[in-house]
Amino acid sequence: MSAQTRGERNKNPGNIERNSVNKWQGRISDADYRNSTEYRKNGGRFEVFSTVEWGIRALAVLLIAYQDRHGLRTVRGVIARWAPGHENDTGAYVDQAVKLTGFGPDAMLDLHSYGHIAPLVKAIITHENGRCIYSQATIDDGLFRAGVKPPGKMVASRAANVAKTAAVAGGGSIALVAAVTDGLQAVAPAIPIIKDITSLPWWLLLAGGTAASVAAVVWLVLRRQ
Repeated sequence: MSAQTRGERNKNPGNIERNSVNKWQGRISDADYRNSTEYRKNGGRFEVFSTVEWGIRALAVLLIAYQDRHGLRTVRGVIARWAPGHENDTGAYVDQAVKLTGFGPDAMLDLHSYGHIAPLVKAIITHENGRCIYSQATIDDGLFRAGVKPPGKMVASRAANVAKTAAVAGGGSIALVAAVTDGLQAVAPAIPIIKDITSLPWWLLLAGGTAASVAAVVWLVLRRQ
């Protein structure tokens, strides 16, 4: 195999730029980032993830946001935002994405659908890196973390997710609860666990350092449903 591309080295195959506002799941710490090849070579322009699955997740999350927040549901619309013409050959990018996905440039897509987002994610990875070295299983793992259900994968139920949160977070802090539930919401984004928890009384949130209090949080969240 030839030398790694920048996206491969950064485990960021979509070449997402680093932004302090976007606290992506799986991004490396600021301290590690300052010691990274990306920071030394490029002055810290692009994000670096701990594993490529997290990088693929971020790519998918952005595409879903393009649809949900900006109404972009076509290959042409998505790529024009992903790779704007002032610094890219957007037309060539669209042409390659159309060829790789089999979708017309202006066909309406549903980026919550595995059948639509999976080919587009792979096309973006291929264009950004000149190839796609990742197996479909790896891509599917990243999509699953973004809340997109690949064929044959099971998405945990809401009750199971909350119960798992309690089991993992027991004995920790509310910060840990938030981190765990954020990860669980990547699996089932339609489940507003964080919103439910943060709307609970402040005194209960402050008491989040014990397993008992975490269990109380879980009980109240489930009771509200």
